[in-house]
Amino acid sequence: MASHRLLIVTLLTAVALLHLYGCDNKGGDTVRIGAILPLTGSAAQWGGPARDGAQLAVDEVNSNGGIKGQKIALDIEDDKCDPTTGVSAMQKLLATTKPIVVDGAVCSSVSLAIAPIAEENKTVLISPASTTPLLTHAGDYVFRVIPTDALRGKVFAEYMYSQGIKDVSILYINNEGGVGNKDTFTENFSRLGGKVISTEAYPQDTRDIRSQLTKIKQTRPSALVVVSYPDDTPIVMRQAQELAVGLPMFFQTEALDDPAVIQKAGSAAEGATYVLPAKAEGPVPDAFAKAYKKRYGRDPETFAAESYDVIKLTAQVLGESPTISSGALKDGLRKIQGYLGASGTITFDANGDVIKPMAIKKISNGKSVVLVVK
Repeated sequence: MASHRLLIVTLLTAVALLHLYGCDNKGGDTVRIGAILPLTGSAAQWGGPARDGAQLAVDEVNSNGGIKGQKIALDIEDDKCDPTTGVSAMQKLLATTKPIVVDGAVCSSVSLAIAPIAEENKTVLISPASTTPLLTHAGDYVFRVIPTDALRGKVFAEYMYSQGIKDVSILYINNEGGVGNKDTFTENFSRLGGKVISTEAYPQDTRDIRSQLTKIKQTRPSALVVVSYPDDTPIVMRQAQELAVGLPMFFQTEALDDPAVIQKAGSAAEGATYVLPAKAEGPVPDAFAKAYKKRYGRDPETFAAESYDVIKLTAQVLGESPTISSGALKDGLRKIQGYLGASGTITFDANGDVIKPMAIKKISNGKSVVLVVK
C-alpha cells in the first residue's frame, strides 16, 4: 500500500511539473517568447520598430504551422530604456510566462542589467540592438544580431582619420551605450595617432545640452563626435546650431537613420555623418521590407529587421532541435553559420556576437546617402 501511495504521489508530482514547465517548452501547446523593448522614453523610436518586426515574424511563423505544430505567443514588456524597469520586466516574464527566449533589449544598459538574470535562469537572451562590448562576455545564453561597438568604433575612427581629422571632442549620452561607444572610438582613434581633446557627458532624457556644447566650442577641436539616442539627437543638433559651434558632427549611433530625427533637426542635420550596420541586400531583406510595408504602411525602420531575425532564427533553430527548450535553442544558435536574415548574414562566434559590414552615411539635402561600406 505504501508503495502504491508513493507511486501515486510521484505521478501527481510529475503531472504538476509537466503542467508548470510544459515539457521544457515552458508553455504547454504554446511556445512563449518574451520581448523587453523601449516602447516609451528616450529610445522609443527604436523600440517600436523592434516590436513590429518581432510581431510580423511571429505571425509569419504561426501562419506556417508554428514551431513543430505549436503556435508562438509574444509577450512584450516596456523597459523605457531604464535598467531598473528592464530588470522588473525580466523578472515578471520569468515568473509568469516563462519564455524560452527573450528578444531584447535595445538599450545596452538594459541588456547588461537583464543578462545575468537570463544566464542564471538558463533563458536565452538575444538582443536586436545592444552594442556594448561588455555584453560579449555576459554568458552562454546571451546573443545579439548586431555588431559590437568594438567594430563600430574601429570603422568610424579609421574613416575619420583617413579624412584628415586628427583631433576631436566627444559628446555622449551618459549611459552604458554612450560610454561604450565613447571608449571604443577613443581607443581606436588614439591608436591611429588621433587625439581626443575633451569629452563631455549629458544625462539621459535631458533637454538642455548647451553647457556641454559651449565647453566643446571653447576647446576648438577639428570635429565633434556625438553618441546620442533618437530623442536627444535633434536637441544636440539644434542647440549646436543655436550656439554656432561650427564643427563638423560625426554621430556614432543609428539615430540619424530615422527620417523623423532628421525632420525634427531640420537644417541643423545637414552635413552630419554617422556609422551603422550596412543595409542588407538580397531576397530575404527584400521580402521582409515588402511584408513590413504591407503590414504597417511604412518602410522598415531601425532595428525592425534585427528583431524580426530574432524570432525567425529562433523558430528555425527550435524547429530543427530535439526539444523545444532554452537549452536546445542555446546549443542550436552556437552552430549557426551563414544564416540569411532580413538584417544580413548571421554567424555567431563563441561569445554570441556577430560581424556584419558597416556603412558610413551622411545627411545631404535632407536625405541620408551612403559614403562607404566597410
